[in-house]
Amino acid sequence: MRMRCALGAAMLMLAVPAVSVTWAEEGPITVVGWGGNWDKAYKEGVWDRYTEKTGTKIVIEEWAGEIAKVRAQVQSGNVVWDLVAAEAPSVEIGCAEGLFEPLPASVTGDPASYLPGTIHECGVASDTWATILAYNADRIKGEGPKSWADYWNVEKFPGKRGMLAQAQYTLENVMMADGVPPSEVYNELRKPGGVDRAFAKLDQIRPHVVWWNTSTQAMQNLASGEVVMTDQYNARVSNDIEKEGKNYVIVWEAGFFYGTDLWALVKGAPHREATLKLLTWFSEPQNQAGFSNLYAYGTGRKEAADFVAKEKLDQLPTAPHHIKHGASYDDAFWVENKESLEERFKAWLAQ
Repeated sequence: MRMRCALGAAMLMLAVPAVSVTWAEEGPITVVGWGGNWDKAYKEGVWDRYTEKTGTKIVIEEWAGEIAKVRAQVQSGNVVWDLVAAEAPSVEIGCAEGLFEPLPASVTGDPASYLPGTIHECGVASDTWATILAYNADRIKGEGPKSWADYWNVEKFPGKRGMLAQAQYTLENVMMADGVPPSEVYNELRKPGGVDRAFAKLDQIRPHVVWWNTSTQAMQNLASGEVVMTDQYNARVSNDIEKEGKNYVIVWEAGFFYGTDLWALVKGAPHREATLKLLTWFSEPQNQAGFSNLYAYGTGRKEAADFVAKEKLDQLPTAPHHIKHGASYDDAFWVENKESLEERFKAWLAQ
């Protein structure tokens, strides 16, 4: 999982319709998130507000996105989790397997109100993050890179580049560097020779790359000057700018892809009705914004941006002035091709 915070403006709160249920049905609801500051932001910005409003207690647990854990609970009939935040491809798989329950439109609201890729038959966005181009302005003086083509331009911008050592989240940037707009990247990758084109472009930059496997490693390389620019998850860069005073610049206009983790209701959840009530409340944009006001990831509802403090909004890939430069990761493409492309990428790295 990409471990990808200052409280903003106060937000409106919706009343949850009163429903007569027993305490066993009402809660406590067990929600499973990504840990660390991510869970902290959800607790302070969303869950505590819901508990204060309704009295429903919420227990927070942490995982690393292992869908096998959900599968084991459902198959054994011993379901202890109600709601999990899972990566979109995992929700796609889990929904097809019957591990997650389809969500009624009355719970999530009109799909047209959501950004592309942030709502699914079995899920609603918990967070929307982006893989962006960032550079160290202490190392690159004056005008910095403006595009992924500039990332490839070692004559104009000398120095090593950081790059994620895997195909997923990397090939998209490679295609943008080769002149493909974000909206056309997957069309090009699906064409005969499209993937070959991407690897040919990678060959050009390879001598200038420092590979990374964890975002912590990538940020250490950027801070030390081992690399002058890097691909990275946007919240990690924003956090170092905000909390550590780093002189980093996120180049939103270079183009980026955003991905989504989704809240998914586990099939057979012990507190199903209470969880659906929670999701109904959460699906209102002002309540989703409670997370984004504390963490530099967006959610799914377009209108949530209206309830995010201005200084935090500028950090979000879902901000209206940023999202115009972005496109959604194609989960279907990666479900179909991830295994083969990661094998090819690993073999390419070993050459």
